[in-house]
Amino acid sequence: FQIMTICPPYEEIIYADLLDAVANSPVVGDDCIVLIEYPVELQCLPHVLERKDGGKLIGIRNRRYGRTVIAMYIANPTGAMEVANSRPEEFVKVK
Repeated sequence: FQIMTICPPYEEIIYADLLDAVANSPVVGDDCIVLIEYPVELQCLPHVLERKDGGKLIGIRNRRYGRTVIAMYIANPTGAMEVANSRPEEFVKVK
């Protein structure tokens, strides 16, 4: 896939399990963009998600929209997407 959007039911998901499953999914290849929606009460997702194969999902955006926050990651960035720059300053507790 080139882009994946994930909008789980907030009250029914364990986010640590979800993040591990997404990071290690075989359908998430290099330069795949992953959008994960989560509730503001969670405060923040990690900036970097480590993969078991040594790769990483790097956080490039983390924005709040009311009660909802959307985190955008890129998997194993190759540099082919010039606009996909990491922004660790966005991956802090949202207010």
